[in-house]
Amino acid sequence: MGRERQVLMRSHRCALSLVAAVVAALALAAGAAAQQRLTVINPDSAYPEGPSVVDGVLYYAEMGNDRVMRFDGKDNRQLWSRDGCGPTSVQPMGDGSLAVLCHREEVVTLITRDGRDVKVIDRDRDGGDFRDPNAAVSDGRGGIYFSSSGLFAPGARATGAILHLSSAGTLTREAEGIHYANGVAVSGDGRTLYASEHLGRRVFAYDIDAEGRLSNRRTFVNLDDLDAPDPDRTWELGPDGLAMAPDGNLVIAEYGAGHLLIVNGAGHLAATVNVPERYVTAAAFSADGRRLFITAPASLVSPNSGAVYAIDYPVPSTP
Repeated sequence: MGRERQVLMRSHRCALSLVAAVVAALALAAGAAAQQRLTVINPDSAYPEGPSVVDGVLYYAEMGNDRVMRFDGKDNRQLWSRDGCGPTSVQPMGDGSLAVLCHREEVVTLITRDGRDVKVIDRDRDGGDFRDPNAAVSDGRGGIYFSSSGLFAPGARATGAILHLSSAGTLTREAEGIHYANGVAVSGDGRTLYASEHLGRRVFAYDIDAEGRLSNRRTFVNLDDLDAPDPDRTWELGPDGLAMAPDGNLVIAEYGAGHLLIVNGAGHLAATVNVPERYVTAAAFSADGRRLFITAPASLVSPNSGAVYAIDYPVPSTP
């Protein structure tokens, strides 16, 4: 190689290194900016879970305090409580009630929006119970889909399931054999249900037919395909709550990793939202789809620590 060419090659490599450094700096700055945009809704929330926004009001569960909270944009206040419930999700029903999943009590409780009990459901239509109900999502028809998780342990059998509570009050078991079923979300067109298999570190997709039945289970995304596998990763890390973005992206709360992963329709990573607490559980969109509310416990073992945040949706809209 001639001397002039060697000089040109060195100059080219220096230029590429400078570009790479600038790109890395911009990425770090963008990440820091995203972190700074976090707004604290509740700095002291007892293991918050399962948020939803109904008529502009944020509802979320506090499993550590056995209660449901309500945030109207100014104040957090207790809406409902029952000892032993261990609520993990709050979702609206078509009749105006709210469905509260009692994870510890293993029931679904319907309450009014002013906190009065309406009904407790503890069996499906065939008389079967459901273990550890966890996360719910509106079916778009006045009912909800929700997960029945099963035992949260690395050696547990895959006994998780997805159930459907119709607007008429009929509870059916729609999918089984999930290694700790967790978050659920429904696509904007109502034709696909997404479900977290927490201990399998993947998210499934199911077809939804005209009757609301589920079929054609397939893997939508493996979390290990989004990040290089970590040999020091502990067993409890996995996909928790799911939320469908207005643009069709899927928001995945990775429990134990302290972040949300936002993936597009092809399962590719579009953005990451970091939060201070490690055990982030779920997210929900504001009514206009521009903000994300995030529930984030701080500890796996302490039921009395955590926070609730809001942040601008970080994925730019495309023309």
